[in-house]
Amino acid sequence: MKNVTQPKFDRVMLIDDNSLDLYITSKVITNCNFASTIMEYDNATTALEYLIENQNLTAVLPQIIFVDIYMPLMGGFEFLEKFKNLSQTAIDHCKIIMVSSTIDDRDISKAKQDKTVSLFVVKPITNDFFNGLMFH
Repeated sequence: MKNVTQPKFDRVMLIDDNSLDLYITSKVITNCNFASTIMEYDNATTALEYLIENQNLTAVLPQIIFVDIYMPLMGGFEFLEKFKNLSQTAIDHCKIIMVSSTIDDRDISKAKQDKTVSLFVVKPITNDFFNGLMFH
């Protein structure tokens, strides 16, 4: 009999315009028992609207937001700038992980220097990454 444990997190948000990446990351999160609820968004604008509407409701805010750097309309860095305008409650509650398939040192450096970004990870995100990820 398998020992059923609680997921590490209640809610995570995935923001990626690539539907295959969204699907794969969601499946890996489910398989790793990483989160109870996975909120998938194929664009940063809609995800930001949700965050704005719920910025003071920690019960429905994601604890971790995975955001892709390169997306049409609003990319990951533009999302970060708008995220910084949310309530302190939202900023403190949500950890941002920038995700990209880029190997551009400038993007990696920019993400790592931004105080709002907790981590930068290169796609694809693996089981090992989720199993080893810890936030306090």
